[in-house]
Amino acid sequence: MKKIYTLLTATLITSITVAQSPSLGNLISPSKKITNVKPFDKNSMRAVKSKNVAKTSSNGNAAWFNYGTAIEALGGLPSDLNSNYLFPDSMGYGDFGGSISSIWIHHLAELVDFKSVAFSGDPSTSWVAASPTASFKIDSMSIVYAYSRNHPDPTVVDTLLVTVYNNNTASNLPGAYFTGTTASNYATDTLSIKLVKYTQTTNVINAANKYVFKVPLTIADTAVSEYREKAFKLPVPFSNVATKLVVGSVMFKPGYTYTLTQNVDATANSFFFTSLEENGPGTFPFYLDCNANSIACDFSSSYILPQDVRYGLGGTWNPYFIPSYAYTIGYGFEHHLISFHLTDDMTTGINNLSATNVFGLTQNIPNPFTKESIVKYNLDKNVNSATFTVTDIMGRVISSEKVETTTGSHSIKLSSYAAGVYYYTLNVDGNTTTKKMIVE
Repeated sequence: MKKIYTLLTATLITSITVAQSPSLGNLISPSKKITNVKPFDKNSMRAVKSKNVAKTSSNGNAAWFNYGTAIEALGGLPSDLNSNYLFPDSMGYGDFGGSISSIWIHHLAELVDFKSVAFSGDPSTSWVAASPTASFKIDSMSIVYAYSRNHPDPTVVDTLLVTVYNNNTASNLPGAYFTGTTASNYATDTLSIKLVKYTQTTNVINAANKYVFKVPLTIADTAVSEYREKAFKLPVPFSNVATKLVVGSVMFKPGYTYTLTQNVDATANSFFFTSLEENGPGTFPFYLDCNANSIACDFSSSYILPQDVRYGLGGTWNPYFIPSYAYTIGYGFEHHLISFHLTDDMTTGINNLSATNVFGLTQNIPNPFTKESIVKYNLDKNVNSATFTVTDIMGRVISSEKVETTTGSHSIKLSSYAAGVYYYTLNVDGNTTTKKMIVE
């Protein structure tokens, strides 16, 4: 088996033993990259997510979270899009810029700290950081991908094997940190990470209480000319609290048999993942410095399970997925485009959103919305005054109007607002009911 990267000298020290472990240093990214990058339109992704997100009756917060795009927005970073094959082993071969050779990436993992400062700048996602001990549920996920189907049997059903877990069991994500050259690349003396553990004999993530489910891929998911985003519901929402880190992993499972050296792109079905590279080629990813492995650290990072680790040839990296930070400049898969849809049942906000809803005030429909939405309320008797007010997340009044005061059902049309999170309040003779809405 050909080695696809070499180990350079740097030191990784486990935070559990606070003792030097064998060198788990910087890695040179293989030159095996896809050169034929397909078009990608981020704006077209919203409709896909809205259509496929799990429906919830919650009137609380709800939003999509992706760390890579959040960092891109936070720093105004001109990220490049990179792509590569995802295949469960190296028996499958792909076309790497005209060179047909073994596929070298076998699993993806995305570790996200949802209370990260990266999400705090967007009103639609800042609610986790604002309530760091609150609970929430992951009800849907998505991945940006390309997918070609050239297998002679059109009825073949490939699958994505998705794993979700957190560090509620502390040993699921042991702490570690880089020093030396690796850390100095990020202008720090220690670069803190969490280790995503792997079991080579069974080719699975090594974690307690993990949630594993399958997402089928059919001919309807074919995406050859451009990248698409596939959003899918979790069969059972994954419950979490903001103090816990979450890992989402994706592996492609072919629904067909294949042979060693088979060019799966040309003769079978192949799946490509996508990732962002911050600031374009020749740069390191963004890193938020912190005291080594403190609770205040932002451990968000993307990981891959490469060929060497898959076959037990990765030296001291063998038991682990490899984080983006471990690779030298030229590594293009710094932030995977794997997203998570979070919802909560909190009743935080203006007036705690908790007043008894005696007016039958409804949740605005649709929600989220872009151009317009409708709110309805009902009065069981004539009242003296009724005022409908919209405020932003900071409590500033955006609009306020007198509305109908007579018995019966009434509608209020919400016009266009700037993207963000808002609260709307109906005040009837001094009694109020408040709900939240999201504008995209």
